[in-house]
Amino acid sequence: MKTKLFSFQDGLRLVHVKMEGVRSVAIGILTGAGSANESADNNGISHFIEHMLFKGTKTRTSYDIVKEVDALGAQINAYTTKQATCFYTIGLDEASDKCCEILSDLLFESVFDTEELEREKKVVLEEISMSEDDYGDVCSDIAAAGYFGSSPLGMPILGTRDNVKKFGREDLISYIAANYRASTTVIAIAGNIDFDRAKALAERHFVGRFAKGEREWKDAPRAGAPVQNYRFKDIEQSHIIVTMPSVKYNAGNDLAVMLLNQILGGGMSSRLFFEIREKLGLAYNVYSYQGTYVGNGTLNVYIGTNRDSVAKAADVAAEVIADIRKNGLTREEFERGVQQLRGAYLLGQESSGSIMRLFAKHALYADELFDFDERIKRIYALDYDGVSRAIEGELDLSAACVAYVGREVDKDLSERFLSRA
Repeated sequence: MKTKLFSFQDGLRLVHVKMEGVRSVAIGILTGAGSANESADNNGISHFIEHMLFKGTKTRTSYDIVKEVDALGAQINAYTTKQATCFYTIGLDEASDKCCEILSDLLFESVFDTEELEREKKVVLEEISMSEDDYGDVCSDIAAAGYFGSSPLGMPILGTRDNVKKFGREDLISYIAANYRASTTVIAIAGNIDFDRAKALAERHFVGRFAKGEREWKDAPRAGAPVQNYRFKDIEQSHIIVTMPSVKYNAGNDLAVMLLNQILGGGMSSRLFFEIREKLGLAYNVYSYQGTYVGNGTLNVYIGTNRDSVAKAADVAAEVIADIRKNGLTREEFERGVQQLRGAYLLGQESSGSIMRLFAKHALYADELFDFDERIKRIYALDYDGVSRAIEGELDLSAACVAYVGREVDKDLSERFLSRA
């Protein structure tokens, strides 16, 4: 695998990854405009723009866009996160030029037709409704709102109904002009394509077309007291999320925390899975996961259980977290975690789409080229004592936010975790 990070004069960056033994090419444009770059007044606009860029350009209707991509045997899609929006295609190597041209057309020639805009508002409002019916999503949103408080990271990616209803054409155009900057945009091209060709495609279709100027990340480190957020709903399953402070993206001890996450709740051999599901049968879904941002990080535990088991499941989760914080990992867990990390990274090299997203995010957030070989060396260089020292500050229940969605329970879930801090 040959890789290169190249910066153009306007500040736009190109990440190239040449992958042997594949015929595909994944092309992604990742720009640093997500919900964490919004305000309460325009929350949801990044995601709405993601939708609207597919609704017609000066030379293509929305149907023309998907019809041309399908005719190439390719795929086109997009997604919005807290800190970025990505537009991408995955297709055969021979279609790379056309895929770049279509992506460029979406980004720079979209017309934001007012009829299409009003129609797409209905689509996004339906998406919000769908998310509101997914109580795991609801729990995730109120967990973020509770933990991050007034920080933009606490706002939902989809935004609010009132905001979506009021967005106008000029709002979208102004937001793009202010936030789709060359300096905070990365083009990632991965697959069966040489660097010179990838560079030529970027120059032909993207260089010089984004706005110039700097733009800061709006995610100052979070600080605040423990919070509990509840949404009582007459539903069968109860959802619990515990959010604790952790490392930001690309922190020096990021691998140690990844290993900790694996042991805590990252798989079927994890402590949470074994204690809560296998040993006690209290939940079907129980796991931990990280949230990593440019200036912030969280380590989260999710439990889905029935109302009658909420207190017991919370107690067991709190005991597991407290035990790891006090006594650390076992050596057997450490060895297993190292192999899990190694496998995850090596297996991730087999998809051009996964590689494109990984390299694009790293270049955007860390402003450097992701190095697979260096990462694998770092994994093997982990030692038990070093990991133990690196995770000493993790799993701090005294600063945890607890979110709950389900049938009414006594509001003592936070205390079940705080009492073990």
